[in-house]
Amino acid sequence: MIETTKLKHINLFTREGNGTLKRIFSMMIAVLMLLTFTVSTTTYAAKDDITGNTLEVELRAMIERGVINGFEEGVYKPSDPVTRAQFAAFLSRALTLPVATTHTTFSDVPASSSLAKTIYSANQAGLVQGFSDKTFKPDDKITREQMAIMIDRALLYKKIARVEAPLTFTDSSSINATFKQGIAHNVHFKIINGMSNGDGSYRFGPKENATRAHAAAFIYRMLQVIEAKPEQEPEPEPEPKPEPSVGYKVATIDSNGKLVFSTTNYISFETANAAIRDTKNQVVTLDSKIVKMSNGVVYAKPSLGSSITLIYAENMVTQIGYLPTNAEMGYIDADENKVKVQLADKVGYVKHTDVTLYPDQMLGGRSYYMVNKGELVHYIYNPGKSGYDWYLYGAAPTFLQEGKTYYSWDGDTFVDAANGNEVGQAHQYFNYLPLRTKTSYTAEQLNAYIANVKPESPLKDLGSVFIEAQEKYNVNAMYLLAHAIHESTYGTSEIAQKKFNLFGLKATDAAPGENAQTFSSFEESIMYAGQYVSNQYLDPAGKHFNGAVLGNKARGMNVRYASDPYWGQKIAGHMYRIDKALKGNERGLYTIGENTEKLNVRIEPNTQLAAQFTYPNEGFPFVLLETSQQTDGMWYKTISDSNKYTDAYVHGDYVRELPVVK
Repeated sequence: MIETTKLKHINLFTREGNGTLKRIFSMMIAVLMLLTFTVSTTTYAAKDDITGNTLEVELRAMIERGVINGFEEGVYKPSDPVTRAQFAAFLSRALTLPVATTHTTFSDVPASSSLAKTIYSANQAGLVQGFSDKTFKPDDKITREQMAIMIDRALLYKKIARVEAPLTFTDSSSINATFKQGIAHNVHFKIINGMSNGDGSYRFGPKENATRAHAAAFIYRMLQVIEAKPEQEPEPEPEPKPEPSVGYKVATIDSNGKLVFSTTNYISFETANAAIRDTKNQVVTLDSKIVKMSNGVVYAKPSLGSSITLIYAENMVTQIGYLPTNAEMGYIDADENKVKVQLADKVGYVKHTDVTLYPDQMLGGRSYYMVNKGELVHYIYNPGKSGYDWYLYGAAPTFLQEGKTYYSWDGDTFVDAANGNEVGQAHQYFNYLPLRTKTSYTAEQLNAYIANVKPESPLKDLGSVFIEAQEKYNVNAMYLLAHAIHESTYGTSEIAQKKFNLFGLKATDAAPGENAQTFSSFEESIMYAGQYVSNQYLDPAGKHFNGAVLGNKARGMNVRYASDPYWGQKIAGHMYRIDKALKGNERGLYTIGENTEKLNVRIEPNTQLAAQFTYPNEGFPFVLLETSQQTDGMWYKTISDSNKYTDAYVHGDYVRELPVVK
């Protein structure tokens, strides 16, 4: 390779290698020949050592742009490892970073070093960092995960809105925990695709040394992302703020998603609402805040001094749930005093002071579901940070397509985001599995799962305790483990480490660390949680009973256990992962039904016998074990939710089977 712009250097071939006098002489002749024909672009040897490389296209593109240089004509050494100094130089050249004006002085990167300028430029831009001993270690080989995190910082530097994607690599558990989010951003943009295992799965190789070819590919794809979506324009000078819109007004949403207020003040909500002429693009406001719209999303925004938004029945007295700041609700309607919202698959009401209304035209984002390699992933939009979080929910319903976006308020009924049409309904098995069931997995299998995915987790030796809690309190051990994983980050959270609290018990939204309950050991925490959940959430006599399943904000433990509306779904996702890793013996093991109206649960299939308890309204899930034909019709045998009984019976006339993802 020859570059006419580098004639002033003694070593014409490279800054990363040495040329011989013979090569210098040859190069000078070649330069003279090029100048004769007035050629100034990069040329390649008829055959070089990247010809036929699987990343040849990316390598040639980066050579052409001057990001990666050669060692001599036709020699680029694509399989050689990359050092930290070299990759900093690649990034600096690729992004044309400005020369550093102020920077950290690394003790092992003197100003005379050939790559000092590019290292300090990358450091000033926040792309690379040094170590606590004030060294940079320029000659250390860079790993693939370290390279990925530098790419992520480059995207941040270029003001690219980053989105996480699921890490489904077979070696994801080997990725440094502090790098996972950055790598997930790379995966979303397809900067990282992984390396095939030959069986349809892919690995990332986080600890493997990155090669020059890998570096070229990562930077090539990074530049595609940056150049496809130019960096944001500088923020314009703020315009003078208009006078506040006081009282009730009608506002029109313009083409830029901004409110244009009318000049007319209305004496009441009713008169303002009656003045609406364009129901799609006009809204009612009170003191500049939207209080009625035709469609959109409602976000929880608790009043000052509170950390949650309360959800009420229509009387605005009976509380039926609660949500944390920025949680989404579906908008149904509004009047002067309240907003009618959809919460999972139920209707509730909230105070205007506790929410913010966003018409569809003004939404900065919205939570959605997507299928990734046959699994259902939920992306949760956070308007507070204008970004997304995600979690794996379970197996994807067959009626959902890869790559398409779907909306769902309850995680069961899905709407095509492109056209608003409902495409199907399917419940996730583990989210609706009654938790009085027992896992067939052994303590050793549960321990093996944790040891494989999180070797440093203290949970890897506690399988027997989870099984003991299952047997003593009739609470599914795999659920208890998944709950502990979610609440305590595999037992590594601060609350778990300081208070041995694996389940977030009494860790209130306002002060979780301060208020969380303290235990003497993890074993005590597990046994206490088993009894507490059994008595208060799974038993119909318990004060928090809304169905003996994980569920959501409409039914199940999630109604009262956690403010997070997807708490139950996230734990169900962990149960799915555990079951999948342990050969998937349990998903679909039981048939799950629900009652269609108020229903007595009997000791025997006989209406003359006393009821164990009563489901007060429709929608309580239970397993259907076997049928029993009686003179008054068919009955189902099930597992009792009550602590006082094991078996129970329900009349088949009031039961329907839940459609579950197969």
